[in-house]
Amino acid sequence: MTIQKNATMSKQLVLTANGSHDTLINSPDQEYNGITIGEIASMVDDPQAKPKADAAFIIPSTYRKHDGRSHAAQRERGEYWMLTIDIDEGNPTADLIEYALEGIIADATRLIYTSSGATADNMKWRVLIPLKSPLTGAEYVDAQLALFDMMDGEFGIKCDTALSRTGQPIYLPNVPADKRDAGGKPNFYIGKKHRGSCMIDPKDSRIWANVEFRAKQAEIAEFKAEQERAARQAKREEKRNQRGDDVDPVDEFNQRHSIADLLLKYGYEQQGRSDSYRSPQQSSGSFATKDFGTHWVSLSGSDAGAGLGQAKEGICWGDAFDLYVYHEHVNDFTKAVRTYAQELRPDAAKQRDTILQDAYKASDDLDDFEFIPDDDIDVSAGTDIPQQGGIIQPDKPKRPIFWARDAKPVLSSSYLIKGWLGAGQMSVVYGPSNVGKSFFCLDMAFCIAAGIEWQGSRVKGGTVLYLATEGGNAFHNRVVALRNEYGIDDAALAVRPAPIDLLRPEADLADLIELCREVESESGQPIALIVIDTLSRAMAGGDENGPTDMTAFIANIDALREVTKAHNMIVHHSGKDSAKGARGHSSLRAATDTEIELEVEDNIRTATATKQRDLEPKSPIIFNLKVHTLGTDEDGDDVTTCTIKPADPDDVEDAKLKKPKGANQIAVAAAYRQMKGESIGMPNTGGAGWPEPGKYWTIDETDFRNFAVGKLTAANPRDAYLTAVKALVSSGYMVQNEGYIWMTGKDGRVKS
Repeated sequence: MTIQKNATMSKQLVLTANGSHDTLINSPDQEYNGITIGEIASMVDDPQAKPKADAAFIIPSTYRKHDGRSHAAQRERGEYWMLTIDIDEGNPTADLIEYALEGIIADATRLIYTSSGATADNMKWRVLIPLKSPLTGAEYVDAQLALFDMMDGEFGIKCDTALSRTGQPIYLPNVPADKRDAGGKPNFYIGKKHRGSCMIDPKDSRIWANVEFRAKQAEIAEFKAEQERAARQAKREEKRNQRGDDVDPVDEFNQRHSIADLLLKYGYEQQGRSDSYRSPQQSSGSFATKDFGTHWVSLSGSDAGAGLGQAKEGICWGDAFDLYVYHEHVNDFTKAVRTYAQELRPDAAKQRDTILQDAYKASDDLDDFEFIPDDDIDVSAGTDIPQQGGIIQPDKPKRPIFWARDAKPVLSSSYLIKGWLGAGQMSVVYGPSNVGKSFFCLDMAFCIAAGIEWQGSRVKGGTVLYLATEGGNAFHNRVVALRNEYGIDDAALAVRPAPIDLLRPEADLADLIELCREVESESGQPIALIVIDTLSRAMAGGDENGPTDMTAFIANIDALREVTKAHNMIVHHSGKDSAKGARGHSSLRAATDTEIELEVEDNIRTATATKQRDLEPKSPIIFNLKVHTLGTDEDGDDVTTCTIKPADPDDVEDAKLKKPKGANQIAVAAAYRQMKGESIGMPNTGGAGWPEPGKYWTIDETDFRNFAVGKLTAANPRDAYLTAVKALVSSGYMVQNEGYIWMTGKDGRVKS
């Protein structure tokens, strides 16, 4: 966030008046008085001493005409030079208020003071935040709501959402006479002035980032809701054409009732004259419900959690009938259909019963944009509907269960790379620095994007978005090398070589979702894989070891997966103790479906699936890096990069060997290498119990024991030698046969 020095605000006169009786609405030739931030700052030091009914207040806008107290007038013509906060509950301390403001607006100028109703045991606060540049009425509403959400969501401080209204007054510092002592000193009052570095630029702040994030969330939600509404509308029309229905109660209700009328009827608060509303379920001050005429969309988690309409991903949407179902029939869809059908056709008993029967049968399949068909039922034709007293008793809706006797094997599998990556899941690929994590993950990504087999495993291809957070030209070169290696130029791989912040949802998440849509549109197919390389850069300075930041990061990854349905692969580093896996808080591993560890020793790299939630894991992959020369630079030096390649069989054999452990085993192995280096011994012979002739360097076991014992520092070297050799032979690292001993790895081969 940038805070810039500017004295413009100090000269602005925002609207001020005294008490609720001070109104000029019927005096079009007059205007309200103005007050500067400097004059308000003086009042913080020396508060008014007026009854509340006469106390001065401000509307932080420079529009001061006779209708300046009108919400509509200020929304249309207001120019706002302050953000304001009113805290009347929770009893927060001054230190907590300062801490929260520091986290949101950093070192920006602000004025903080207690309200006239505050006491030492019941703190109530007002905050004024001067702005470097003004906001329009509509922008002010958005910024206020974003500020309130951040205060509550990040610091647990609830603000009065009434101050998001454009004409809402905020009272200036005031301690009435009856709350002062005999000398006129306030019994209780706290006023704080923080000049700070300067005044905040609202469009270059965390607050505005939150505004833009909320706007993008709304745009995405509205787009998805309209898509689903249109699809369901087409399905309704298709069913109606097939059945020849003339009327169905859901459709008839939607034609006869407007969403706007129902919202007001059911207690929604309208934002001025706009198409935005605040629902009765909401605890926040935002106007989260929007009326689109044919349908509505709510971004309120409270609405979605209450089961209003069609809920998904923390949002919900529906039509007029859904409002009727929820508010008048306690979300009982069947009862709502039956009741309204009776209103439409009070004398048509047969049609009523048909509607009732269809409602029960269809209730599990219907959602907010579906309809109830109106078929006739011939009870005499052997229907399964039970009858009692001449009334058709409908079947109860079937629940989505199956019995053990009905279970059938599911033989299809959902994977990107069989045995390695599951579709739509989350994976972590981790290892130490310079192990080749990016080369490994980019190779996976390229094969998925190209739809070709990866390292001997089947692939279900799709578009890939690779987030190379360290940027630079390196990924251009790596992709060129992969194109050359596989002979494929048109793989559906998009690389974003730039930093990204996936810790704070208001930062880059919405833009990333929008980028995914653009990539999908250009490629013509959904994104199958998103690679985040690396976690530390994508957390933007967050604490990997703390639960708060790590769970926030995981939540954003989950949101990205939910929207895109793509597998998310996170490239990460191992901790100081590699045996403990990837570094950071344990919540990361708990949330991970697939975990792949990369290790390196003597340029031999191993990839092992250390966790698989659903897939049957494959055997480890052992690989090397293959160097590609792409050309020369301006100095004539080679420009190189790498791809991965399967290791040679001998290297694979070495990688599978258990390495010597402990000082004695290591010393015995070193003794063998020294004797071999001095040509003591000979290549192995052939025959039973021997490898192919001439493959390994063998040493007479007596000579080797005498030499190796001299290298050991144990109290009893001979016993230590026997124990060490026994362990090495048992692990397959060494072999004894007919009085000879040798190593099985590359150090034991004649040509190593």
